[in-house]
Amino acid sequence: MLRERCQVTTSFDDKGRVGLPARLRHKLAAEGIDELVATCYDEGAIRLYDEEYFREHVEGWVDERDPNEPEVEDYIHSVLAGAESVSVDKQGRVRIPPRLREDAGIERHCVVISLLHRIEVWEPEAWERRRSEARGARRRRRGT
Repeated sequence: MLRERCQVTTSFDDKGRVGLPARLRHKLAAEGIDELVATCYDEGAIRLYDEEYFREHVEGWVDERDPNEPEVEDYIHSVLAGAESVSVDKQGRVRIPPRLREDAGIERHCVVISLLHRIEVWEPEAWERRRSEARGARRRRRGT
């Protein structure tokens, strides 16, 4: 499990690679992780997971349900069907397939966020909208 917290604004290079922050690169190397699973979620973020976590929790969610239920089928088609394994190169860069970048609306500039058990890659304006929405929802739940 990653559990390395950081956030950076960066850009994709011409080959579709994004450099991970140094602290995150060191954490991945220390845990022997050189491959991640990338997928795009509905809110427009590309999420990267280590293989074990992806298999147990992201795909595992389906194992506990009827795969023919509409909610489960939607999840399979929207999240799992587009998932792809990506390598972390020796410089700590990850090549994100063009299809996932397009699905997330990311052209060149992006925000890379590491939190809990995943890495998220966002188009900067989409990230600010999402962050603002989350903060507003949290304030409403607290009544402030």
